[in-house]
Amino acid sequence: MKEYDSKNSNSMLDDEDELTVKQLIDDLEKLDQWNPVSTPNLQWFQQNVELEKKRIRKKQWKDLLTFMSVAVFVLSVGIAVVYRQPILILYFQLVGIILLPLALNKTRKKVSNE
Repeated sequence: MKEYDSKNSNSMLDDEDELTVKQLIDDLEKLDQWNPVSTPNLQWFQQNVELEKKRIRKKQWKDLLTFMSVAVFVLSVGIAVVYRQPILILYFQLVGIILLPLALNKTRKKVSNE
């Protein structure tokens, strides 16, 4: 008797589950009809990806050239100072040590304002 009741209750749950699933599917189809999903053009995406890659490459080259220019300038100044008057190197290091906290503090203020 208990087995019959449990089978009967399971079949009722299955029927209710099927009805719920059917109702959900119907409602989802209605949603799809109300708000149709359109995918943008694939070529548009590919063109934008290519443009972004070109922009990033240009920026990387610009940053690399800037870094190399600054490095060459700093090394040139360092070498010139060492061979001409070594006391100037101590002077430039002292000035750098004094100005570095000011430069970092200025950067922090810019970030905090945004």
